[in-house]
Amino acid sequence: MISQLIEENEIPEFDNLYLDMNSILHTCTHSNDDHLSSMSDEQMYSSIFAYIDHLFNTIQPRKVFYMAIDGVAPRAKMNQQRARRFRTALEAEEAMQKAVKEGLELPKEEPFDSNAITPGTEFMAKLTTNLKFYIHQKVSSDANWQGIEVILSGHEVPGEGEHKIMEYIRTLKSQPGYEANVRHCVYGLDADLIMLGLVTHEPHFALLREEVVFGPRKTVASSDLTKQNFYLLHLSLVREYLQLEFQDMEEQISFEYDFERMLDDFILIMFVVGNDFLPHLPDLHLNKGAFPLLIENFKNALRQTDGYLNEFGKINMKRLGVWLKILSKFEQENFEKVDVDVDWFNMKLENISLEGNKKRERMGKLLLVKQQRKFVGLIKPWILSVYANDLDVAALKEDPSKVPTLPLPSKFFGSELNMEFVRQFALDVGILIIHSKSAGQYVARLDIDGIAEDLDEDAITDLRKTIKRYETSVLVEDEETLEEEHDFYNDKFVAWRNKYYKEKLGFTLKDEVEMAEFTGNYVEGLQWVLSYYYEGVQSWPWYFKYHYAPRISDVAIGLEKKIEFNKGEPFTPFQQLMAVLPARSRFLIPACLRPLMTEETSPIHDFYPDKVDVDMNGKNASWEAVIKISFVDPDRLIEAMKPYLDKLSPEEKVRNSRGNNILFGFNPQLKKYYASPLPSAFADIEKDLCVESVFTLPSMEGLTYVHGLCPGAVVGKEALAGFPTLSTVAFRFNLKLANVLVFNQPSRSASMILAIENCHQGLTVSQFAQEYVGSIVYSNWPYLRESQVLYVQDEGFKYTKDTKGRLLTSPLENFEATEYDRNRKKLIETYQISKGVELPGKMVYEKIQGVVAVRPVNGLIRQPNGSFKKTFKDVVEYYPIPLIVDNVVNKDERYEEKDAVPIEEEYPKGSKVVFLGAFAYGTLATVIGHENNDKLTLKVSKISTDKEPNYGLQKAQLEKKTVQYFPSYEVARMLKISGLFLSKITSSYMIQLGSKKINVGLGLKFDSRMEKALGFTRKRERGWEYSAFAFNFLKEYMSKFPELFNNLKNIQGNKMPDAKDAFRLTDPDALKARVQEVTSYLKEKKAGLNIVSLDTESLTRLSMGEIERQIIDYVAQPHEVSTKAVRGIPRQAVLDAKTSFQLLARQRFELGDRVVYVLDTGNVPVFSKGTVLGYRSIATKVTIQVLFDEPIMTGNTFDGRLKTRRGMSVDSSALLNLTHANFVYHSKASAAKSQTQVKLTPEQKAVREAKRQQLKEQKEKAVADAKKKVESKKKGELLSLIKGNKETTDVSSEQPVTTPHAAQNIFGAVMGQVMGQSNQPVALPPINTLSLNNVVPATTPSSEGTRTSNRGRGRGGRGGRGRGKPTTV
Repeated sequence: MISQLIEENEIPEFDNLYLDMNSILHTCTHSNDDHLSSMSDEQMYSSIFAYIDHLFNTIQPRKVFYMAIDGVAPRAKMNQQRARRFRTALEAEEAMQKAVKEGLELPKEEPFDSNAITPGTEFMAKLTTNLKFYIHQKVSSDANWQGIEVILSGHEVPGEGEHKIMEYIRTLKSQPGYEANVRHCVYGLDADLIMLGLVTHEPHFALLREEVVFGPRKTVASSDLTKQNFYLLHLSLVREYLQLEFQDMEEQISFEYDFERMLDDFILIMFVVGNDFLPHLPDLHLNKGAFPLLIENFKNALRQTDGYLNEFGKINMKRLGVWLKILSKFEQENFEKVDVDVDWFNMKLENISLEGNKKRERMGKLLLVKQQRKFVGLIKPWILSVYANDLDVAALKEDPSKVPTLPLPSKFFGSELNMEFVRQFALDVGILIIHSKSAGQYVARLDIDGIAEDLDEDAITDLRKTIKRYETSVLVEDEETLEEEHDFYNDKFVAWRNKYYKEKLGFTLKDEVEMAEFTGNYVEGLQWVLSYYYEGVQSWPWYFKYHYAPRISDVAIGLEKKIEFNKGEPFTPFQQLMAVLPARSRFLIPACLRPLMTEETSPIHDFYPDKVDVDMNGKNASWEAVIKISFVDPDRLIEAMKPYLDKLSPEEKVRNSRGNNILFGFNPQLKKYYASPLPSAFADIEKDLCVESVFTLPSMEGLTYVHGLCPGAVVGKEALAGFPTLSTVAFRFNLKLANVLVFNQPSRSASMILAIENCHQGLTVSQFAQEYVGSIVYSNWPYLRESQVLYVQDEGFKYTKDTKGRLLTSPLENFEATEYDRNRKKLIETYQISKGVELPGKMVYEKIQGVVAVRPVNGLIRQPNGSFKKTFKDVVEYYPIPLIVDNVVNKDERYEEKDAVPIEEEYPKGSKVVFLGAFAYGTLATVIGHENNDKLTLKVSKISTDKEPNYGLQKAQLEKKTVQYFPSYEVARMLKISGLFLSKITSSYMIQLGSKKINVGLGLKFDSRMEKALGFTRKRERGWEYSAFAFNFLKEYMSKFPELFNNLKNIQGNKMPDAKDAFRLTDPDALKARVQEVTSYLKEKKAGLNIVSLDTESLTRLSMGEIERQIIDYVAQPHEVSTKAVRGIPRQAVLDAKTSFQLLARQRFELGDRVVYVLDTGNVPVFSKGTVLGYRSIATKVTIQVLFDEPIMTGNTFDGRLKTRRGMSVDSSALLNLTHANFVYHSKASAAKSQTQVKLTPEQKAVREAKRQQLKEQKEKAVADAKKKVESKKKGELLSLIKGNKETTDVSSEQPVTTPHAAQNIFGAVMGQVMGQSNQPVALPPINTLSLNNVVPATTPSSEGTRTSNRGRGRGGRGGRGRGKPTTV
């Protein structure tokens, strides 16, 4: 519920975007084979730049873009860094040894050592250089980078990346005039970012992160980031859920309730589960239920304290002690679970254990010594007789001397244990115990003030029950016995804790000095971390000196420690490298320092052990284990390094120094030259418009940090547009076990369940429809967005409106009833199981009163007169009536309709536009003047005299003819198997091998996931179809494992087959070997499959490579361009791409089309041309895979299908289709000219006919030559496959079977020769037969039937999305 999938334009706008860069660096420098191979510098930097580009374009910050790389960390963090880097080096070495053992081919180059991502390394220095170049390029060429502050805090600046970001936010928030509702977005994978974000108390704060995939569906990472899902985790919702959690405390604490202070306390108590600076307290594991335990104990503590634990970043130790004392009971319970033995039962320790107390409470029993029960026997007859004698309470109040009393034996009150018992017993039965010191007597006296004057039988009955409870107590012989049990229990508890300390730390509770130092260091650590979160580093040299934390019961020992921090100085980069790197990574440090790591005579040689002990310490994941490596003594380290520092080279001395934050700005007057740091990969910047300056934070002199919400900050319903809130609908809430899905697994802990109250309660479904059908509402709670209501349904009727606004009620047709039932069930499942939201209704089937069908807003589309009108998506979404919201406080300005403005205001002089005229369609134009208030004068630049190359169209047409598909029933018939078995074996087919499930399916299609294997399968209206490639794959599989096929095809029913039945093998070793053979074969074959969505189409790898080669040759040749001034151009003849997402989205794209990128922002330089290689559609979002004519800095190779970085997946609304010129504008003159038949002279006709005949002969000869070169056997095989050769081979026969790659080889040969794969130079491309000046008509029956498989469909961009028929302008 708190995470929002980023889809199209459905996220809020953000002012500031911050990148915790180290997450990106680790992602972009790791190859897919885990530690074995190394990426080139070009690959790494291009990947890093592409990642930054993608994140920037996703969020599009309006004011600040802050990139923070980890600099030298506080000493407290180095313990963890040292442990991680030693483990990383060890894992790399183990991966290499495993590869050698398995006989894998090892790369020739050294694999990339991820420990290089540490301040001071050569890699980090190069990174800064290349990042600065990248930023200069973006600021110079990308409009969205030019109007904002761009800040880089590199590895040269001390501090962790995420804490640099927090320091920036914290400092700006404390400045006078700070805008209280700044919208922040932070990218990073560190879980601490959630806590750090909450510390800011900024209400508009979200974390950007990749989708976390659990389970078996993990795939090799793609270089195409458009395939990666990203989520926004909204801290506004986290805050609201925590408010619900703590809301009951408002009436239960003795001091003023303040949620912001509660939030601060919550942050503090979460430190005890561990962080980057302190180990977790023993037995507190989040995955084992620590979170609810901490919360409940924290609430109990607040009920007993006089204020909050966290006083604006400073711990109140006394109140912390109260919480720790309550929390220690959890530790006692753990002790009781693991330390029960024979002595436990012999001593009857269940009498005084916490578990024993809980059992007695459940049974309603008490624990008393025999003497105490005798006391009960003394009081009982007296008090019952008093109540039995018609007690006149009013009279006794008037004359207290007549109140009944009972003398008590004085010796009973000699022990504190009895005194505690008497106080509780007296309170329960309504008596007072009066002690006369002079007489030395104790007297029981009836508590008249506590008795109602109208005493009734119920009161007497309650009294009898209370006394009975005491009489049936569990008895202990005497007080001495009880004390012995307590002493024995405490001794065992101490011994249990001592065992932990002795094993983990080498001392025990008896070593008081060590325990005081140890626990004091931990409490000191709690304060250091809290200060770090709230005010920054308080001490650079401080660190926790132990691998383990104290037992909860013993932390209190350190609460008396006087805490004073020494600010100190951060390490230099090389000091940190020497402190955290293992000897295996010595090549990352300067050569002169390496002997300190490797030579045995080194004074710090002990800092670099070859092996380290690992303690899982109750954790499951290896990365959570305790790496028991020694802590670096900073004094020894610094002293050992001193003699070597003079030997550093000048470049190394620079790397060992501190730097500054850099501010980048845009200056259009500069136009200087900026040389590329990597010329082989990135071209120089010819016109650098970027300036650098040192960035320093505003001074805090005379200011204090602002704690809590800023004055003027808005939350809940008042929150800014697009930010989610629970408060827009009414609900009740409750914590309970509900099996809510968390990471696709039912939660084992209690969840906060929201029970929705219907805000439309007074309306029937028909009345709701009457009011809302056709109206604008807000749907998708809590991520509200504007939507238009289409119709409403209930169990029996559908409610719509006619054109006059009259309600139309019609009974549901059968298919509509089925659809309604499906939608109802899906909604219940989505909200109740996935989100923990209960919809109104007594029973599950009543929980949906009615379903509302809406179309979400898509954006604004520009009208011919220059105005902008709202559009809505074609996709219909369904929501329950109670979650439809009438209105919101802050509407999203991106969807507010706009009137037309004067043409000189819409297109001022100097503005850049896309020209749509017939002679230069899709070309850059600059406005140089205006005419008659409705026309433009333009300078049209780079008008090409050449037609667009049609290499892509040629390949697409040839592939369509060559790669044919056959219906599933025909393939099944040819293979002599059933259609059902064909469907199973070409998808996932699981068999059981012992406790394991083995997939023996080919993985060519997935119905539930709506995916196919590109080039092997596709789905049409009548079902699945298979290509010749798929047919050959099946035949080879059947031939290689005939027994598997013959056995599986005869198995009936849906039960998972056993491997024994599938292979008919009884010998376990033979069976295991055969299964391994199958899985290895499938793993190898599946590696080459490209699994895509059903709506995805793409050219083959071979075609892509050939087009790339031809395009490279094409752009290397000279092409004439010209510039032309044109007058009298109306609005309809130009296009401003930034405001035309909706219009551009209505284009259609086919494989091979020529396109031009028309945005002046994003990953691609504006007006870059390219060829469509593929497209994929998800709902209304269409992404086009384009091979651009020139390499792109952040481009990719489409996972190795291209040789150069010309590939880029681009949103369809950023492209203009040049092949199908949907928006071409014809002036009256050009329109008349195009309709006039041009009369040619006889000589001109003869020349044209001769050229036409020559081209025809050349083409026929090329085809004939290619056909002769194709082997007759392969050609016959291909023809037999394409024609559906009816000769089939039985799986058990011994006839030769076509090899799996036969069809591919033939296909490659045909394509290679027909398409001109030779060493001859490529001539200029043939002229495209499609005139670019002709408007492509809307879909016709003929074109729809023949081009469906090779057509993409656009949708709106950032300002809105849409789809529909092409529009002619």
